[in-house]
Amino acid sequence: MLALAGALSACTAASPPAPPTVEPVASETAAADPSRILIGAETTDVVDEGGTVLLSLRYSENGDEAVAAVIDLLGEPEATHHQDGSNHYPEMDGTSWGGFDVVVNRYRSERPSTDAAIPYLPAFSVQATAATTAGGMAIASVDGTSVGDDFDAVSAGQDANRVHVDDLFGVRSVALNLPTSFPGIVVDPGIDMAYGVIGQADQGSSTITKIVAPSFLFSQA
Repeated sequence: MLALAGALSACTAASPPAPPTVEPVASETAAADPSRILIGAETTDVVDEGGTVLLSLRYSENGDEAVAAVIDLLGEPEATHHQDGSNHYPEMDGTSWGGFDVVVNRYRSERPSTDAAIPYLPAFSVQATAATTAGGMAIASVDGTSVGDDFDAVSAGQDANRVHVDDLFGVRSVALNLPTSFPGIVVDPGIDMAYGVIGQADQGSSTITKIVAPSFLFSQA
């Protein structure tokens, strides 16, 4: 009996311990939420709270794809609008998220036969008409300017060629961000016009009422 008990004891000691319980670990980190829209001279970026770029919209790339990408990130738009073309502007289709619009340019396919320099023709532009979207997401130029900021404070200290006052319509404009990787200058008879992020104050307004990019410095578009 003692021998049998010893044998059983030895068998018991040799049994492997039960494996530890392991909690499952998620294989993917949850996607960050978009926090801010930052409007620059070459791209508009949607970033998260930490500043990581979740979506970068380059104005030279396909406008309809840009709209689709914004819908995927921000959800369905508040409204859409259409503007017929003119001698000065192409036909345009706008999509709005309430305070933030993406406007796709529909250029005519034919180009006039000329030796003149081809003007900068961005596929789309963006504009902010409020400091936040309808969903409450903050919108600003990359220099930190938002709709509602004081125009004089924003333009203070700027070079004279970065501020424009339209005497006819009373609209004031200031360049908030100018391009770095392309010239960004469109030559008109006697005028070199900066093409970048432009803050505008409507007639009678002391504050920035609209931020547009890319746009001429004096543009009211």
